[in-house]
Amino acid sequence: MKKKLIASLLLFVSFAISGFTQENKIADKKKPNIIIIISDDQEMNTLGAYGGQQVHTPNIDRLANEGVVHTRVYTTASLCVPTRFSCITGQYASRARNPLHLPMTSQATIGNSTYFVEDTKTIAQALQKEGYFTGATGKWHNLSHERNNPTHPSNLTSDLPKDADPRDPKVIFQLKAAQKYLSETIKHFGFDYAECLVDGNLEHYPSALEHHNVEYTVRGAVDFLDQAPEDKPFFLWTAFTTTHGPREKITSADIHMTAEGYSDRALGVMPGREEILKTVKQKGKIMAETVTWMDAGVGAILDKLAERGDVENTLVIFLSDQQNVGKSTPYESGSKIPFIARWPAVIKPNTNNSTLLDVTDMAATVMAIAGAKPLEGMHLDGRSILPVWEGKKEVLKPYIFTEMGHTKAIIGPKYKYIAIRYDSRKLKKGYVPPTSGSVADLAQSGKLKGLSGETPFGQAKRIGIVDPDQLYDLSNDPNETRNLANNPEYKEILKAMKAELSKEITALGRSFGEFQKK
Repeated sequence: MKKKLIASLLLFVSFAISGFTQENKIADKKKPNIIIIISDDQEMNTLGAYGGQQVHTPNIDRLANEGVVHTRVYTTASLCVPTRFSCITGQYASRARNPLHLPMTSQATIGNSTYFVEDTKTIAQALQKEGYFTGATGKWHNLSHERNNPTHPSNLTSDLPKDADPRDPKVIFQLKAAQKYLSETIKHFGFDYAECLVDGNLEHYPSALEHHNVEYTVRGAVDFLDQAPEDKPFFLWTAFTTTHGPREKITSADIHMTAEGYSDRALGVMPGREEILKTVKQKGKIMAETVTWMDAGVGAILDKLAERGDVENTLVIFLSDQQNVGKSTPYESGSKIPFIARWPAVIKPNTNNSTLLDVTDMAATVMAIAGAKPLEGMHLDGRSILPVWEGKKEVLKPYIFTEMGHTKAIIGPKYKYIAIRYDSRKLKKGYVPPTSGSVADLAQSGKLKGLSGETPFGQAKRIGIVDPDQLYDLSNDPNETRNLANNPEYKEILKAMKAELSKEITALGRSFGEFQKK
């Protein structure tokens, strides 16, 4: 009897010790690392993972093979600045609090005006509070371009003559001053590290620097991974300037031409450009060259991650800010984006997923897996994708909200509803918007005037129509060629989609035609 009692006690102690050890292992487990790689104007069909047959993207395809390819992910506003705003703040573009978007009760015309202000809250700041080492490299497109601010990086660079020589010490001094200002500004928004930066697009740099430099961006990412402490989780935002314009051969510029002038900074992190050209499938095609070049950069980052031994517990996300053909519109060819995620510890490899998602969900996911709480004044519009990746949920939310210019849209599993409602302030000034016809025809006839705020999508894209109400059956009409809004058979569907949009507008608190409910 005593022997049985002693054996039972020993077994109990063994289980207790085992349980305690297991709990300690869980408690001591390092939080996941997070790398976000964002491309610019990337068409889905230029990636092998999305069926691109004429491109060579082995490294992005590697992410797809080792992770999940999402097929129904949308940006919140299909333009560079608002997409990045949503990614880094977790909020819809309409929530931007800057002079161009105030007061909050007014209708905001969504465009590249969604820049950060001093008290903008970001997911990077929240991750810092959870012990993350945070970094940013590449394109940063969320500063206000205030011409009355002489130290703004855009002024420091655009005030240089277009024929400025990047080898000139005075020019290098001014470019490095712009880099320093940009770095310090980004650090204010929650980044410990901010290097190898490009301020927005390239047109305000001297002509010799008005070229992409993938290696320069990759240098920033690789140096960050070299500096990341081994005892801390890390968060890295890497933003390529490709595949946005200028569209030119990848050998058009010298690798030494960087945003900080003539520099050796970009050397040694990737295969040579001539070597990369040998792997391009469509010889002489600019887009094919550019995509393969960027893909090689993604490979260099993944290799550095593997060298650190951090693959298993690192979430890597590759996405684009929008597609190029329908850029600045809510149509599928603009607002629907590539989105690939790899996290070996959680995500089942080589899978496809059609759950409706948007980029605010990515921000919410980053917060959730880091155990980060929203900061005071921070509003998260998304939901964590983690239950989808774990196989616990197939539907995260029933509808996706996206906006652009004077347009808002609701996207469901089958239907998309687009509403065009011009700001009442513009209408009071006497503007009478066209209510039917194609954007291309109206633009050609002069009835839509480019960036003046008269185009329904905020920019002079020559696709789509201007009808105030548009309803599309995406399952049968993925190219959105048949507007069903005036078809009596779809009356109830239109009504239901309008009701969903009304919910979103009311939650935002900004006016938008008849949709805001008091």
